[in-house]
Amino acid sequence: MENAQNTSQYRSLALDIDSASIGFLIYGGNEDFETGTIMLDSSLSDYRQALENAVYDNAQLLNDYANITIAIHSQHFALLPQELADKGLSEKILAASFTTLEGDVLCHPIAGSDAAVACDLPSGVLGFLRRTFANATIMHHLVPLCNYCLKAYAEDTACLHISINQDEAHIVVIKQGLLQMANTFQFKALEDVAYYALNMWKTCGLDTSRDKVLLSGNNQLRRELAEQLRQWIAYVMPEVLPTEALQLGRDAINLPFNLITLASC
Repeated sequence: MENAQNTSQYRSLALDIDSASIGFLIYGGNEDFETGTIMLDSSLSDYRQALENAVYDNAQLLNDYANITIAIHSQHFALLPQELADKGLSEKILAASFTTLEGDVLCHPIAGSDAAVACDLPSGVLGFLRRTFANATIMHHLVPLCNYCLKAYAEDTACLHISINQDEAHIVVIKQGLLQMANTFQFKALEDVAYYALNMWKTCGLDTSRDKVLLSGNNQLRRELAEQLRQWIAYVMPEVLPTEALQLGRDAINLPFNLITLASC
């Protein structure tokens, strides 16, 4: 354990936390990365307790890492100007958008823009993460994808990125180097994702013969979604492996895209 602890001081930890699991990536320190998924105990009604148990039962998450980034999923979120976030208005904006708030409000800026993402988390979760992972950077799960898209598509006229996994989709639109829209939602059928993406495409004024859709996430789902979108949009293609992933080690191509973007924050 002592050797592992000493080694971890030169490594970094990325955590992607949703309602059912924790995805983790341990990387850096001139070693191959380690990755995996830890399931939360679904029999517990208290989400915070299920999250605590999962973390404390996996000692590799508790080492002294040089850098820790955490993305946490929430459907209670708002994209807002950074100016309003700086004035402490995040909670008021969330309260106006949702009938009930769960407890903790988190707000984090989107790099390369004048926007931020504020979200509401179950009571006690944010405090637990801050106590357990000292000096960790904690953000809503849309922030890493927005950061990536703004950097990757800075020179493109316009682009719509869809990251899709199981029953959740995340969509970001970049136009002339600026963030136009970003959203995340749960879905039951791929047709719902296609419909929403086309709606965002039209709202943002993208060109079906020139601009492009890039897809990341689950391989099978993105292939099926691509077939649907190609009925209306000329350029629909899989996202290429980001250059940041090449620095993570061998087999980085097999990493979940959300962990790659989170590790690059």
